[in-house]
Amino acid sequence: MTGHEPSDRSVTRRDFLTRTATTAAGAATGVLGVRRPDTTSAQQARKRPQRVALIGVDHYHATSTPNYLRILQSQNLDILGVHAPDDAIAAKWATQYGSTPYTDYRLMIEKTKPEFVVALGHHAAMPAEFRFLVETGIPFLMEKPWGTDTETVNELADLAESKKAWAAVPMPFRYSVFAETVIAMRNKDELGTISHGLMRFNQPGVQRYRDLGSPWMLSKAETGGGALINLGIHGFDLCRYLTGEEPEHIAADASVIDQDGRFNEVEENVSWTMKFPSGIVASCNTTYGGNMEGFYRVHGSKGWLEVDSAFVYEGLRLRADCASGKLDELNPARDPSHFLAEADHFSNCVRNGWEPQSPGEEGLRDMRYIAQIYRSAGIAI
Repeated sequence: MTGHEPSDRSVTRRDFLTRTATTAAGAATGVLGVRRPDTTSAQQARKRPQRVALIGVDHYHATSTPNYLRILQSQNLDILGVHAPDDAIAAKWATQYGSTPYTDYRLMIEKTKPEFVVALGHHAAMPAEFRFLVETGIPFLMEKPWGTDTETVNELADLAESKKAWAAVPMPFRYSVFAETVIAMRNKDELGTISHGLMRFNQPGVQRYRDLGSPWMLSKAETGGGALINLGIHGFDLCRYLTGEEPEHIAADASVIDQDGRFNEVEENVSWTMKFPSGIVASCNTTYGGNMEGFYRVHGSKGWLEVDSAFVYEGLRLRADCASGKLDELNPARDPSHFLAEADHFSNCVRNGWEPQSPGEEGLRDMRYIAQIYRSAGIAI
């Protein structure tokens, strides 16, 4: 700190990030163990993919926050086809977004010949979609978790590797204000030695999925699990991304009782702790019961950083206290769902021939940790 700065060390977020001299997008290779695209090489002649199609819009992410259809439309892309096994669902969303409905995604791909595909659908239906898309050679993004068990997801990852397919899994919290700022602070040693973190990601009760037209989310056979496989995956993926390490120990517990005292097929609430080789301990929690809420915090020997949100997609509060100063800002100027930044990343990767930040191997690793957490919590998988 210099002598002319305010005594309370308060700064704006712009000043704060300027001092750290870098952002997540420009983080050096190896800082967090993430392989970055080579931006120094000459641009390839590829164009940004313009022609897209969606598989499985009976998945709630196709039409609710994050809304893939709206995101693709906002990027002025041509939505060539919209697929759902139910013709009424396919027709509803195709009409709303000026596209063509299909109940057979194979026929849709054959007729529309998209340059990029966003694949969703029931978790149990994802493996067949994945195998088909790999064989087409079309770059695609498939929502997590790709399947309902580790063995299947492992086989899919091997298939993608053997075919050199461009397959990505969305991990939007890697593109969040929180992740960006943690990386920036670590690169400048603003946090010191990180000792622990806390990740909490909660959403309203299970009725939400019925209301969104995705009641299959409450079926163990269709999903493989509940709050962990659906929401919690973001917590440990974010921990892995920020530490650049794989956890060496996991302990967990869970409940299948919802907020109204009813028993469900899938877990309502999961809490787990992960210890990493460097000694960092992360405590994570995710639940279907309560408000739309997110809270993320890291502690280091020189300071701490947190993002708190009573409503994850409506407003954020970013707070920090470290050697460079204090920060307390409401509603940072960024899409708080992080999916817009991620969608831009994937489009740029396809255009330039880069590997996505979260390729298929990341989805496989996350599925392995899901299985470990379920076993630790005593939940059959």
